[in-house]
Amino acid sequence: MPSGCDSHRHNPADGEDSFAALDNGRKLALWGIRVWVAALRNGWPPAQTRETLMEGFALAYALEAIDPLEGMMSILAGGSSRQIAVNCPRCPGVTEDERILLDLVSLCQQRRRCRNHLDREDSFGRMAGGLMTPAAIRLFEIPALLLADCLLRAGIILPPRDKAAVAVRRPEAGNILPFIHPASPNLH
Repeated sequence: MPSGCDSHRHNPADGEDSFAALDNGRKLALWGIRVWVAALRNGWPPAQTRETLMEGFALAYALEAIDPLEGMMSILAGGSSRQIAVNCPRCPGVTEDERILLDLVSLCQQRRRCRNHLDREDSFGRMAGGLMTPAAIRLFEIPALLLADCLLRAGIILPPRDKAAVAVRRPEAGNILPFIHPASPNLH
């Protein structure tokens, strides 16, 4: 999974959304995805990756979300059908691939909140189809559902993209904002 950014330029590219414009739930999930990819890219030991993820997710009272996030990303790394554009944790832009990953977790939350475990239209498969193989999609959905559940239990909601600006969020989630853009020299 290549970096979707140029380490010398940290401005959103054309067509990218701003990280700052995301709701806190999407910021946390995207930060976790980016840290996991940065760790893979930079060869961090698993313990260092987990410790970094624990620092951020603990601030949001969502430590249980780390295992499903790691499972989801491991499946994506092994089952992607093409290169996935994931920016480094410090980049202000959001790639289309990152938006799709967030939308997949959001869709899983919507299913859980509506008690609709069966997706007759298979919108999850259609959304994920441009990123992974069919077998990987089936495997990826399990940890994505678990991640969605863990975030919901922590009071963190990833609303559908078109409704993200009007969502009511848990006040404690605001405490994660200082940690979202860590100034780590290991990431560039």
